[in-house]
Amino acid sequence: MDKSLKTIEKYLVLLTALVSPILVLPIFPDYFNTPKLVFLASVVGILILVKAAQIIATQKLEIFTSSSGLPILLLVIAYLVSAIIKTPNKAEAFFVPGTATLIASLAFFYFFSSQGKENKSFLSIGLVTAGFLASLVSLVSLAGINKNLNFLPEFAKSENFSLLGSSLLSFIFLVSLIPLILDILVKDKKIVKRIVLSIALLVITASAAGNLYLILPGKKNSPKLPPAQISWEIAIDAIKDSPLFGAGAGNYLTAFNRFRPVAYNSLDIWQIKFTNSQNFFLHAITETGLLGLFAIILLGLVVFRILTAKKGDTTENQDEIQFDFLKIGLALSLLALFVSGPYLPALLVFFSYLALNSKSKKVVFNFEAAQKEQRQTSIMASLLVSLPLIIGVIVFFYFGAKTVSAEYYFKQALDAVNRNDAKTAYEKIAKAIQRNPKVDRYHASVAQLDFLVAQSIAQKKEGEKITDDEKNTISQLIQESITEGKNAVSLNPQRADNWELLGNLYRQIMAFAQGADQFAIQALGQAVALDPVNPLLRVSLGSTYFAIGDYENAIDTFKLAVIAKPDWANARYNLAVAYREKGDTDKAIAEMTNTLSLLEKDSNDWQIVKKELDDLQAKKETKKETGKTGEVKPEELTPPQKAEKVVEPPVNLPKEAAPPSPQVTAAPALEEAKPTPSSTPQATPKP
Repeated sequence: MDKSLKTIEKYLVLLTALVSPILVLPIFPDYFNTPKLVFLASVVGILILVKAAQIIATQKLEIFTSSSGLPILLLVIAYLVSAIIKTPNKAEAFFVPGTATLIASLAFFYFFSSQGKENKSFLSIGLVTAGFLASLVSLVSLAGINKNLNFLPEFAKSENFSLLGSSLLSFIFLVSLIPLILDILVKDKKIVKRIVLSIALLVITASAAGNLYLILPGKKNSPKLPPAQISWEIAIDAIKDSPLFGAGAGNYLTAFNRFRPVAYNSLDIWQIKFTNSQNFFLHAITETGLLGLFAIILLGLVVFRILTAKKGDTTENQDEIQFDFLKIGLALSLLALFVSGPYLPALLVFFSYLALNSKSKKVVFNFEAAQKEQRQTSIMASLLVSLPLIIGVIVFFYFGAKTVSAEYYFKQALDAVNRNDAKTAYEKIAKAIQRNPKVDRYHASVAQLDFLVAQSIAQKKEGEKITDDEKNTISQLIQESITEGKNAVSLNPQRADNWELLGNLYRQIMAFAQGADQFAIQALGQAVALDPVNPLLRVSLGSTYFAIGDYENAIDTFKLAVIAKPDWANARYNLAVAYREKGDTDKAIAEMTNTLSLLEKDSNDWQIVKKELDDLQAKKETKKETGKTGEVKPEELTPPQKAEKVVEPPVNLPKEAAPPSPQVTAAPALEEAKPTPSSTPQATPKP
């Protein structure tokens, strides 16, 4: 029995190493990351059940300890504590994106992979096979062959398609495998195996070189990553805000919104909101605080000790001494984490090298009684150890199954929306919410879908009137849209994007409903407080003030948008229009002039702003009132619009439609930031 269970264990290790880094399934919204995490966590759960069965069958617990075990355990604890205490939405921490589950699963995988020579051997086979398969697919894509394969989905027909998720991850994973293959070649004397490994080495090397070419700076597939300096400042501020626990596992986007410096707006990637840091270590520190930092430092010391240990070191089992190729692989995989976020392929290869380099010591806890009459006691002892493992896995599988099915239905809902099939979209997303009501993305999508349907009913042809029944339907859809938007906020009230969604819903129904303008101002104001250096939010809030004729507040808000990003033409253009409507012609002319300097000469936008500037100057000279300059709108510049009523009389919103209480009362003053004006965004390496 014990032998059979150990055989199952080593084949599960092989299966995990082989499948989890390359699994791609278009049945989830995230084709690449979600399937990998689901498979890894599922097989690790089965491995835990196998270990529990071993404990019961043999009435003993056998584990292998190594120097890497303690820092890995501390890292897992840091993530779990951070998720439980700090992450507002536990579904994000444990399921999607599930960073806490990813780290915990990799820790368990490390534990099982390092359980003796056979498990390490099967781990190596799985990794090399995964690398070989991923390389073949990548080479097919690089050669353009996949474009002609009609049975492939569209996302699999690009030149940079990779089973690993991206060209950067492909390069990291494949390059890290080269030392492992060389290590096996050195150790194994079988000719056939050497030939097979040599072929795999050539294919993997060629694929790594091709992916390296794709990610070189200046290439269209070059990855966009937040600069290290920006990520560092976010990590520091996250620790200042919550020293011990950080921003919370799976909650990096919130930290990015709150803590990124205003200097980020001077980069050409300023409109991108990153859900991951520039590298895994800064990401972990941001999410887990000083607890995670301590675990990372300890892990670094252990890795340093492994890399600097001499071949003749006899402090641990002599027969476990590894070749230098494995140390090289560990060093490469460690360095790779400095350019990769918390992605499974990069982390898996690092944890695998830790297992392969571990010099483990076997520890046995024997529950078997010496006398037969005490057999019942020994069985009870083994059950006490194994039952918590079994119960824990069952509970995780229960909630995990609900999460996976919810993501499946959500993907079907998104597909239905793309087909303009509103009925199916409602049905599928309702199933997703039923299975996992704690995901704010689902409620946000329902809110947007309700509004779109209401808008389509309200948009009558010229001369047609909205019937009473249609008005009632619009009112119900609007109320449901707001309710779902508020649900999204309540699930993660620290997320600026949820407040922005709610604020934009209020803005969009200002034409439908009385009181929506003030609700929009409240919600967008909270979004600004949680994402203070975002000029887009400032423009949205300023446009809301403009729409109701509150030009003073509109001007003040647009000014802050300009301070946040002085080289953004649209912010200055909105400010100029607000000055114009207020009647402050001199300031309107000044801002129109600034806008003109930021636009390409002879572009359509430049021509429109030039005409408006000429009109303002002419009106100033003739001392006439500022008026509208025509109905032509810029292609890129989007001026604020006054609110129009499309439903008369407007729908009355109930008190329940008011936005939730704010989490942050005020945004930091941007005037103190003093960013360096620049009309040309600085280039930055793209992740």
